[in-house]
Amino acid sequence: MKKVVLFFVIAIFASLAVFAVDATPTTAPSTSLLLGSSSTTTVVAIVNGEPIYANILNMASNVAPTLAQLKNINPQMYNFMTTTKDGFNFLAAYNRSVLNNLIDSVLMEQLAKQKYNIVVTDAQALAQVKAQVAQMLSAYNITEDQFSQYLQSQGYGDINQFEQDSLFTMKFSMTLDQLKKVVTSSATVTTAEAQQYYNSNINSFQNPPEIDVEHISLSSQSTAASVLALIKSGKITFESAAAKYSLDTNTKNKNGDLGWIPQSPNMPDFEVKLFGANIGDIIGPVQVNNSWELFKVIGKKGPSVQSFAEVQSQIVQQLLSQKQSQIWANWLQNVFQPFKNSSTIKIMI
Repeated sequence: MKKVVLFFVIAIFASLAVFAVDATPTTAPSTSLLLGSSSTTTVVAIVNGEPIYANILNMASNVAPTLAQLKNINPQMYNFMTTTKDGFNFLAAYNRSVLNNLIDSVLMEQLAKQKYNIVVTDAQALAQVKAQVAQMLSAYNITEDQFSQYLQSQGYGDINQFEQDSLFTMKFSMTLDQLKKVVTSSATVTTAEAQQYYNSNINSFQNPPEIDVEHISLSSQSTAASVLALIKSGKITFESAAAKYSLDTNTKNKNGDLGWIPQSPNMPDFEVKLFGANIGDIIGPVQVNNSWELFKVIGKKGPSVQSFAEVQSQIVQQLLSQKQSQIWANWLQNVFQPFKNSSTIKIMI
């Protein structure tokens, strides 16, 4: 349960890091703030007149549940973190780092609204949070009551409080998605550019040699030797022996066919032998993990090169992603950073 919730919390806040904020706190942080305050009225920062509250910082920093786990795992470290000056200084520095990211998210939302008319409402964000919570509950087969009980044990309040506290980060995540689409919409990749990339990187699109292999999986070396003798005597075909004797239920009714296997570096010795064998050759018995195997090579393909048509969409997507990343990086430096530098930021912790 703990792993499930922590994964969910981490996923929500994963997109917050943008820049560090250079601003001087006006007061020393209180103990309640350092240990995870859930106050919806205590202001920890003001960004161009817009407040950030302690409960948002608490959700983003994840300090309270982390300390709760630390208390059980390492009581000595927990006492150090919560009772000593050095421990408090560490928590203060960490909270400040998280707050810097939250401030950047507020700035990003403000700029998105002012320059691009991008606005995500509380209702839209809450609907998305509820959808993600419902999806998680279903995926891990837990009830709302179970989730609420866990949240309360970790200092988050119930599920409704958790959803309300998650609005801040969800709004930012949704805003950021829309903003990136607008900012990078000019990125395009022509067929000529894709073709040039293909020609310059032709070695990247080579297919290695492949073999098509059937196998029979058996319990012991002696059993494998007996089945091999039957096949070599002509009393039974390899394919019929696979259906009759193989322990591999996934392939025994398909002539033991494993499908096409590409050649790769650092192959085990038996695979090296298979690639060196001729069509129709049988290799084995070979011990593979806990079974003894017989292999038959039924097809071989030499190395080949994928055509441009086969990989064009893949290349276009790769080049497009690179262009979008560069446009976004330029926008952060030339548009967001000046906006941030001209903003009024007041930090209360």
